[in-house]
Amino acid sequence: MTSKNGFSSRAALAALLAVALANSAYAGDSAALDLLQRVRDAVPKVAFTAKATLTSDRGWVRELVLNHKQVNGVAASYLEVTAPTDLKDTRFLLLDRDTGRDDQFIYVPSAKRSIQVGTQTRKQPFLGSEFYVGDLVQPELDAFTYDFVGEENVNGRQCKLVQSSPKSPADEIYGKSILAIDPNDLLVMKTQLFDQSGKLQKVWTVDKIEKVDGYWTPLVQRMVDVTENHWSKLELSGITYNAPLADDMFTRTYLTR
Repeated sequence: MTSKNGFSSRAALAALLAVALANSAYAGDSAALDLLQRVRDAVPKVAFTAKATLTSDRGWVRELVLNHKQVNGVAASYLEVTAPTDLKDTRFLLLDRDTGRDDQFIYVPSAKRSIQVGTQTRKQPFLGSEFYVGDLVQPELDAFTYDFVGEENVNGRQCKLVQSSPKSPADEIYGKSILAIDPNDLLVMKTQLFDQSGKLQKVWTVDKIEKVDGYWTPLVQRMVDVTENHWSKLELSGITYNAPLADDMFTRTYLTR
């Protein structure tokens, strides 16, 4: 996948990015890129499982099971819907690579087959939420340019703001993004997502974050579509790190079992 400005149920957990700044002065592209690289390097690489609850201000609820593991250098995520009944057994396989194209697959129970996600599908809502399917993977660093653009207090944390602009805008979901990074606890706390015309489109924030087994974990995340005036919330529970997950869980064969 090339569209990588957003956050991931990984997309969500993968948003646990980190960096320690040498000083608070604003810098140009090279320093901002170095910051984002160190942020990427700080993401925990251990396998984990969790239960996820996706809700909306529209009143609906989706229940999922999330499994995540590094498989041959690829950040692999397997998600399965457990409720409601009409969406039960819908499955997602996300293969998130540091460089090169990502792969995403959806298993549709009614069709009894898996579909590889194309460019347009990546811009579609994830299970009807304000998250796009393409928001569930990390950015490919070399596909963007970066600059420090200010500071902002997010939920009591003083954050550095890093603007990410795609080198090939036509290939991306968003025209640019601005990430708020807490340099003390090494966390991405907020991301503003802009459309191709430069208008603010969506805002992702961490509403609740705690340490689980020593790892900072975003327990509650929210995506607000400011153009449609709607929001979706992702809550994680029952998180187990260092889970014994088999590699074959993260294959297309397992997806269609």
